[in-house]
Amino acid sequence: ILYDQPSVIARAEKDQHVTAKGIKERCRLESGSFFESVPKGGDAYIMKYILHDWNDEACVGILRNCRAAMNEKGKVLVVDNVIAPGNDPSWGKLLDIQMLIIGGRERTKNEFAALFAEAGLRLTRVVPTKGPLSIVEGVRA
Repeated sequence: ILYDQPSVIARAEKDQHVTAKGIKERCRLESGSFFESVPKGGDAYIMKYILHDWNDEACVGILRNCRAAMNEKGKVLVVDNVIAPGNDPSWGKLLDIQMLIIGGRERTKNEFAALFAEAGLRLTRVVPTKGPLSIVEGVRA
C-alpha cells in the first residue's frame, strides 16, 4: 500500500513510473492522513523523511497510529538521519538546524527510542546505510 495525502496519490495514479512498470497492479494506492489513521494489517510501516518534519508530540501520534494498525508481528521502519552523540560534524546535525525552522528535528538513537516507547513500541535496532540515512526499526512493546 502506498499511503499519502490525496494530492500525492492523485499524482501517483497518473505517474508513468507507477503505470508503466506494473506497480499499480501490485500495490494499492490509498489517501488519508497519518495523523488520523493508517491502513490496517500491515507487516511493515515504512516512513522516509517523515518524522523529522514533526515535533515529538506529532511523531508519537503517527507512531501510535502505526502501532494500532499493524499486525501482531508488524514493524515500524523509519528511514531518517540518526544523529551520532558528541560534537563531530555531520550532515544530520546541519539538517537539524534547517528542520528547526519548520518545527521538525533530527534525532539521536535515544530520542527515537523515547518516541517509540511513548507510542507503545520498542526500538529493536538502528541499521546504518552507505548513505547519510539509517533505518530505525521498532516493534510492539
